[in-house]
Amino acid sequence: MVENPCVRIKNIAYSKDNVCRKYIQTTTDNYRIETSYVDYKNKYIICFSTQVGCSLRCKFCYNGIQCNFKRNLTSEEICNQIENVIREESPKKDKPILFSAMGIGEPLLNYENLIKAFCILDKKYPNNKFALATTGVNMQNILKLATDLKNINNFKLTISLHSADKEKRNWLMPISSDLISLVETVKQYKAISGREVEWNYVLFNNVNDSIEDARKLFELLGKDELIKINKFNSVEISQLSESKNKDIFISTLESLGMQVEYYETNGADINGACGQMVSD
Repeated sequence: MVENPCVRIKNIAYSKDNVCRKYIQTTTDNYRIETSYVDYKNKYIICFSTQVGCSLRCKFCYNGIQCNFKRNLTSEEICNQIENVIREESPKKDKPILFSAMGIGEPLLNYENLIKAFCILDKKYPNNKFALATTGVNMQNILKLATDLKNINNFKLTISLHSADKEKRNWLMPISSDLISLVETVKQYKAISGREVEWNYVLFNNVNDSIEDARKLFELLGKDELIKINKFNSVEISQLSESKNKDIFISTLESLGMQVEYYETNGADINGACGQMVSD
């Protein structure tokens, strides 16, 4: 048991297929954060929050649209929200846990607390996996990951791209990085760390899903990078919608020789999927 926890479970939502649970949790200063748990095929996934709200104003994410950033979570709060879920779920040791910093907030804007939490979790729960998704807003911290997490054996970095067109990406993600600099930084990270990187691309109808968009993506990344195409999870207050051009977009990339994977996030029916979790 965690004595005097700084984060407490307030409620739990269950997906219809019972694969995903969304934990609504509260901090001692009464802020709401959310954490999702997925009993996936080959792993358990705990997708946790790193901030109370978010400042990045992405047009496809509830917290970005609300621009509702309040503060960073401490390393203790990050670990506490995760341990609350582990205690409630009691995952078996038949498959690893993926500790995924892909919930509410931009992880690299709470860098020190996140790295400390990762190291604590790695020591307490050995032989598991870690992941982090970033917009690339702080490229210096991308390079720091290569050394600061060198002792964590199983770590995956994901870059949220969503467009290879500068103007479109800046519209979708108003606080975003220069694309050429971002690609170069990722190359440096790979060279230093010896680890691969995944690029994440959410498709939005008639925004970033044309054949021209696919070709620009190939021109930016080339055929050696892995691009994961993600279905847009509906967010009620967003003006964006799910792409109707997925198949032609993906087939265009594949015809150019790119490595493409398509996936849909679990928990959309309980607003527990990517972009749907709420903080207030």
